[in-house]
Formats: sequence, structure tokens, C-alpha cells
Amino acid sequence: MAIQAATFRKEGNSIILTCAPAVAILGIASFADTTSGEDGNNYFEKYFRYAVNGIDYTEWQQLTIDHLTELQFAGREVVYFELKYERILADTSMDLQVTAASLEATATAPLPETPAFNNSVFARYFGAYDPEVISWYINVLQKLYAKGIIPNYMDRENEANGNEDFIAFWESVAHFVSYMVIYARKFQHFYETDFLLSDFITQRGLAVSEANSLPEMTELMEHFYHQIAYRGTTHIYDKKELGAAIDGELLRLINYRQEDELLFNLYKPEHFGWNLGNASPLYKGLHLNDNINKNYETHVDVKDLSKYPVYGDVSVVMDEEKSVMKIKDGGLKNSNPDFWIKVDPRLDYEFSFLVKLDAGSRISVGIHSFDKDGAMLNARSYKDGTDNNYFFESVQLVRNDKYLQVKLFIYNRNRKTFAQDTTEIKQGNDLIFHQDTTYIIPIIEIAGTGSIWGMRMLPMQTNYSRGLVQVNNFISIWMRNRNHSFAIDQVTSYVRHYLIPYNSWMALTDVGDAGYNETEEVPETFFWEPAAPYCETTAWRPVSPTCEEKEFFWIGENATAYCENFGDETPNPPTL
Repeated sequence: MAIQAATFRKEGNSIILTCAPAVAILGIASFADTTSGEDGNNYFEKYFRYAVNGIDYTEWQQLTIDHLTELQFAGREVVYFELKYERILADTSMDLQVTAASLEATATAPLPETPAFNNSVFARYFGAYDPEVISWYINVLQKLYAKGIIPNYMDRENEANGNEDFIAFWESVAHFVSYMVIYARKFQHFYETDFLLSDFITQRGLAVSEANSLPEMTELMEHFYHQIAYRGTTHIYDKKELGAAIDGELLRLINYRQEDELLFNLYKPEHFGWNLGNASPLYKGLHLNDNINKNYETHVDVKDLSKYPVYGDVSVVMDEEKSVMKIKDGGLKNSNPDFWIKVDPRLDYEFSFLVKLDAGSRISVGIHSFDKDGAMLNARSYKDGTDNNYFFESVQLVRNDKYLQVKLFIYNRNRKTFAQDTTEIKQGNDLIFHQDTTYIIPIIEIAGTGSIWGMRMLPMQTNYSRGLVQVNNFISIWMRNRNHSFAIDQVTSYVRHYLIPYNSWMALTDVGDAGYNETEEVPETFFWEPAAPYCETTAWRPVSPTCEEKEFFWIGENATAYCENFGDETPNPPTL
């Protein structure tokens, strides 16, 4: 415990340093100071003295290690040290200064117990033996002891105990009054106390997070109207981790943490309601929504390889009008935190991309999973629950003349396994998050040569339909509410009333409620017709489904026909 010199005063040729009160110390181990101007002929002679009641100081002694280490205290007192630096000058023009000094205590005893104080209104604001409390009451006690305030006829000393009784009585009075004074000062300077400043800002109508520091709340107080002006804009979900000065109001409202998933999706008009090829009243998918695409680039083209965890021979090339990632014996694979993609294991995610492989080339796809501290985790197979980080490995695709869409799913941690699961390319299986997953990095490995385009990583679907009409702005929010003072309905009400434009319609999802465990039934047989289009009969519905017959066509560059194992003549023979 360091006892710092708190005040400096000059007395003649000396500088007197008064140290902060030291509570419950047992002794002194060392001292340190910072001086300027000293040489062999011009120097300081150093002395110290102390008091255990704030009134009766000892005689001045040489400030040496030997004298300091001889001191022993019972651990029940508040000890007050003064240091005196006396200038010894051969040259009177020399300016010797002391800029800092401190004493180091050997050890401290437990503070005296204060049960009455702990149950008082003061305890929330300061401690019974806080330095500001002790400094105030000892200053007042010294004035009470001196003549001029208490009448002279009141004796300071008596024959039995000297001045001990006087000091004990008036110290108690001064100590209690100091509580009221410091308590009042806390409200006078409310901006110096975190919870008072938080209450002040909240009562003015601005959300504050329990994680906000005092400097951050000072920023909110000083720029209150700037924060109000941010409402109705994207600034409500600013993230400090991405460079903002302070988290936006939506994040503060829910006590957002850096490891939490938060997605804010302002839909394009064609992505809700009924829009041909984009949305229908009962459609819940999110594949086309760039605003929540968590890939390293949110657009379909690959432009900046430095944003991707690439290895091997990887380059960006133009394929007709598409900017694609050209891979030769390489791909995406890394564990560097710079490439982490934040997820929430309570949500289902879609990982999709379009790929075109040269003849004979093979592709493997998976994920690396990490917890919030960066420890690597294992995902689980959706098929049998075993640890597995790959959707499929060393697979050849049906065609090499078109880009084929690969769409894979990572299910929430509570998802039950499904023995008949397979991916959409009829190879491998989808995955289930480890329960502690916070970040992932996608893995794409190509043995041979291939091109990747249109990568997407985003929630698989909403848990509500989006058949809305006559809505100008439709917003979906996925978040985790950590504010124990606000139920999710209250959070929703606050956001609708204060944070989004009046002409908006919002659906807010607490990710803790978003996971689901549908019981799926075995799909019907998959079979090929001679040529595209082909027919696929499948059951991909909850309990008691009705099968539907789908016809898949080659549409533009999006190929949707995939091959299963049907013998040695197919691209994926059973021996793989």
C-alpha cells in the first residue's frame, strides 16, 4: 500500500508534505521521492513525523529507512505522516524542488468493522474510512482542538487521560458530520459518481448500459442532444468494438456485450410482402438479405482477398461479369481472430456460396468454432451428434460447366439430431453448434482448381412470416436482452417509441427464444430424371408433413441440381 504525499506547502526554507491518511497499516517498508536541482553542495535534508490521532505529532526525525522500518502500528489507527524537506544551499540561486513522495506500508490490517455505517444511506456512496472522509474530519478536528471555535473554558486535557477524551468525543462528532458533508458533495458533483450519473442520464430519457464507464457516461451527458439526434438512424446500433466512441442506444438499452450477436436488418422493399422471385407472404428465408450477411464482403463479388482467411494459390479474377475467388490447391482456413465471424449458438445459420470446379477437382467445406476467449471448439454432426467440423470432405460436384450453389446449415445448439440428414448436394451432413460457440471461421478447401462466388453467412430464417403490405420500412432485429430491468416487451416498446422512425414496422427477436427443435421425418427417395429439369420428392416439414413435388431448373448461373451416390459412374462414387 503506497501512502502518497497529497499536499505541499512552503515554510521558510523548507517544504512540508502532508501525506494522505493511512488506515490500518502495520508498519513502513520503504519510501521514494522525486526531487530536482540537487547536487553535492545543494541538497535536501529530509525529516518526518507522524500522529495517530491527527493532533499530537511526534518530534521530527531523520527520514531514513532505518527510522521508518522501526515504526510499528497496531492496525487500528489512522496514521498521518508529514515529511519536511529542508533546503541546504551553498548557492542561494539554486531552485530545489520536490515533486512527489510516497511511503510504502509493510502490510495492512483489516479495516475496523462498521455495521451501523454499512446499513446507512451513506454506504452506497463512500466508505467509512475513505480518504476524503478522513481528510475532512481530521481537518475539522484540528480546528476544533485549536482555540477559537470551542470556548476556551472547555478543557482540552484532564489529569487522568490528557487530551484523549476530548479528541475521542469530538472526533466522533466530526467523523459523523463528515458523512453528511461528503454525502452532499456526491450530489453536488454527481457526474463524478458512476451510478448517480447513470441515474441522471436515464431520468433525462437516454438509455445507459450497466457496462458504460464513467468517461463514456460523461460523453453521453455532454453530447446529450447529439445522442437524441441519432435516433431513427443507423447510429442506434453503433458498436464500440468497430470504432464508435460509444455503443449506440439500442446496444446500451440491452446491456450489449462484445461476444453477443446483434443483427439489424432493414429490408429492401422487394424482400417482404409479395414480390416475384424475392418474397411471398409465408416465406421466412433470408438468403437475399445483404444487410445481415456476415461474410467478409457483403456483396456477391469477391474484391479484396485481404479480408479473407485464404491460403495456397488464391487470386481474384473476372469470370465474365463476375469477380470471383480463383483457388488452386488452397482455399479458406485459419484461426486468426482477425477473421472471426460472430454468431450465437441459439440461432440457425445458413452458409452458402456458388462454386465451379474444374474436372477432377474436389472440395471440402467446414467451420472452425471458438468460444468467447478464443478456445477452439468442435461442432457436432446433425446426423448422429458426433464431433465433426466438416459438412463434407473431398467431394466432386455434378457439373463443371456451371456455378453450382452450395447451401449448408449450422443449427442451434439445442437442435436434436436427425439420422437421415444430408446436405443439399446429397453428401455429408449439416452441423450443430457447440453450446459455447461465439465465433466461427468458414473452411473451404479445394484440391485442384475452382472458383468461389457469392459467399453468404447469415441467419437461416425468421421465426415469423413477412407478408406485410403498406409498410414503408420493415426492420428485423436479433439481439440478446441482458437488461434485467426490462422485459423483452418493454425493450420492444422502447425501440418502437424512441429508436426507429414512426413509419417503420419492427419484429424483434430475443435470440434466447429463437432456437427451435422441430421433429423431422425421413425424406422420401431422391431420384433423377433423364435430364434437367428433374423432380425431387421430399418431406422437410415438422410432424405429419405433406410431401410436395418440386421441379428444379437451371436458372441463369444458379444451378440447383445435385447428384447423390448412384454407382461408380457418378461424380461421387460410393467408395468416397
